Amino acid sequence: MQTPQGDRPTIAAAAVAEADPHPRAFDVPAARAERGASANDAAGHDATAAPEHARLVREALRTALANERQMMANEVHDSLAQGLTYMRMRMSLLRDAIRDGDDVRAIKYWSDVDSSLTNAHRRLRELITYFRSRMDPQGLLHALQETTETFLDRTGVALEFANRVPDLDLPVGREVQVFHIVQEALANVCMHANARRARLTLERKGAGYEIVVDDDGVGIAADLVAEHGEAGHYGIAIMRERACRLGGELTLDSAPGAGTRVRLYFPAMEPQTESRL
Repeated sequence: MQTPQGDRPTIAAAAVAEADPHPRAFDVPAARAERGASANDAAGHDATAAPEHARLVREALRTALANERQMMANEVHDSLAQGLTYMRMRMSLLRDAIRDGDDVRAIKYWSDVDSSLTNAHRRLRELITYFRSRMDPQGLLHALQETTETFLDRTGVALEFANRVPDLDLPVGREVQVFHIVQEALANVCMHANARRARLTLERKGAGYEIVVDDDGVGIAADLVAEHGEAGHYGIAIMRERACRLGGELTLDSAPGAGTRVRLYFPAMEPQTESRL
């Protein structure tokens, strides 16, 4: 028996009522109110989070500024303060030698002061250059490659760069330390080694990295290879101090007439004790 066409809405309504004994009409104003409440809650959350975000940004800026000032203090100490302390000690000895009429000692101490003053002047110029031109924003590898490409024109020494770690990725602070160690080593090549060729090698070694600077120059004296060289050679001491900050070590191998090898090794993982840039 067919159901009359006019009864179909009634049957559908009865089926719905049977399925849901508590039918509810769709309340458009109520739905809008719920959406409005959710939007207000989100806006309130954003309003609460904004001051907290601003506070975190200010703290990050303060930390960055403090680190920058500490780095500047470290650089001034390494570059100038040690040399000035040494000169003051030598001036005291020079005064005693002059008072005693010991010309040999007086000339020696005067020469020491003169050498240290020359070195301090050079370090000051390097420090000014360093703060005017900071680390290459494209990273350590790009900085080393650019240094290699311009080294011959600037120094007359042919420099080769063998990069065996193309994916090197270090924190900026560690990149700065490594770059300045390499800079100091290369400065010694062009200023003291009387070399014609030099080679810069970067490779992975065990749980860390190794950077080696070799040259075919005249070599350096044995006392400079020792842990504590005489004054006027603070570059070596500063390189060793930077290596310590990296949690690594710096070694020199050289002999008169046999060239020099400067080797830096440092762990891939940043040491917990490293606190200075």
